[in-house]
Amino acid sequence: MKWLRATCPPLVLMLALTTPARAAEPAAAPAAAKPDARGAAKARYEAGVAAYREGRYRDAIEQFLEADRLAPSAAFSFNIARAYSQASDLPNALRWYRDYLRRSPDAANAAEVKALVLESERELAKRGIQQLTVASNPPAATVVLDGKPVGVTPWTGELRPGNHLLELSLRGFADAVRDVVLPPEHALDVVVELTRSNEAAKAGEPAGSNARTASEPTDLTIAKAEVDAGSDKSARKFGPWPWVTLGAGGAALGGALVLELLRDGSEDRARRERTQIGYHEALEQMQSRQTASRVLAGLGGALLVGGGVLVGLELLPATKGKRVALRAGLDGGPSAFLDGTF
Repeated sequence: MKWLRATCPPLVLMLALTTPARAAEPAAAPAAAKPDARGAAKARYEAGVAAYREGRYRDAIEQFLEADRLAPSAAFSFNIARAYSQASDLPNALRWYRDYLRRSPDAANAAEVKALVLESERELAKRGIQQLTVASNPPAATVVLDGKPVGVTPWTGELRPGNHLLELSLRGFADAVRDVVLPPEHALDVVVELTRSNEAAKAGEPAGSNARTASEPTDLTIAKAEVDAGSDKSARKFGPWPWVTLGAGGAALGGALVLELLRDGSEDRARRERTQIGYHEALEQMQSRQTASRVLAGLGGALLVGGGVLVGLELLPATKGKRVALRAGLDGGPSAFLDGTF
């Protein structure tokens, strides 16, 4: 990658944190990029530098990202981080500074970049959040955090510090579940080695489009990650939701009973009223409570049925990969929706 070396000595300009860094020796083998890709990457890099100097930081980021895709280099991570910093996007600046240190841990300006990382982590801590990076080998696994899909590996995002449930899934591999503790003081890197599923191994199925051999390194070098081994995802099934559903159904039926008792009181009052106005007021109150009671009774019954089904599925032997979704509610009225894997 002669054009990268010719622009300046490796990493020299990276020490000047007010301008984009000139790209240094790429982390991957230079021969990996074709000549036409190198030329396109050079054009993207130069366009990114021009946009940066003109204060068009978002345009600079787009150009540096594309240059890195065409001709991977740790220096581009630094340039992207600087552009995000100038654009006042602290989380993304921290993300790319951390990526730069992973790709070039022995860089000449590593100490300065580490100081920027610490400063950014402290700022995120003041906001009550911290950064988490999840990687897998092989990559491109679906990431689910606390029951919500958030992306694919490698993934970086900001979360509240504390305990989080991490789930990774990739075709041809066994699902991985980890209990991750995100500290409030600093960002955390987590890497998960996925294992071939028994079904895929028996069928001779390719282990995902991005599978690697055991001798190949992962894209993300993890300095340290403290995670619990966790349990197999299939053992968790629906977690507490069957019991929550049953409890909500019981509460709804209890509320319906209370409203029915109040409705009886309104009906007795209507019978005793001697004025037309008082009679109509009591009648309207009775009808309102009757409607609310019926809605709660219908919803409570549906939730109890749904909770019972979920409990039954919870007690069945685990069958990997099956999914169930239940909707409990009345047409046009309140409803509840639950889904899970069993």
